[in-house]
Amino acid sequence: MKTINEQISPNFIIQAKKLAHLTKLVHSVLPVECHGHVSVGGIRDRNLMLITDSPVWTTRLRQLSPQILQHIRANTPEKQASQIIHHVQISTRYNNSALDKQQALSKESRQKPRLSEKSGLMLAQSAESIEHPKLKMALLKLASHCKPTESDK
Repeated sequence: MKTINEQISPNFIIQAKKLAHLTKLVHSVLPVECHGHVSVGGIRDRNLMLITDSPVWTTRLRQLSPQILQHIRANTPEKQASQIIHHVQISTRYNNSALDKQQALSKESRQKPRLSEKSGLMLAQSAESIEHPKLKMALLKLASHCKPTESDK
């Protein structure tokens, strides 16, 4: 049985090292707050592919793309001059699992809106003076959603 190192293609290792080097170069140009939101996707047709997790970071990277290109060109060894990047291409890919978790947390933390005791009392008093039965019932129902006072707890 072959070891894991024997099973991995040398071209794959070379490509992984190139991407790691490009990631390091890109992160050295970007502000620290961008690092967790930007990743290097690869190189295609002399285009550096950057991936962000939101449109906000995509816009920010577009503004910084001239500095990114300049920095990469300045730090590319001469033997790789034929592979110099000519353009930065940025795409947004949302992390659905993070969005799902965030939405679940916000649903859990949401509480039903409650009326203050004073508002509930005013609604109940208003309901008593109304003759229309459906409107009266609706106001009384709303009034029942008031917060209990500290003495009721």
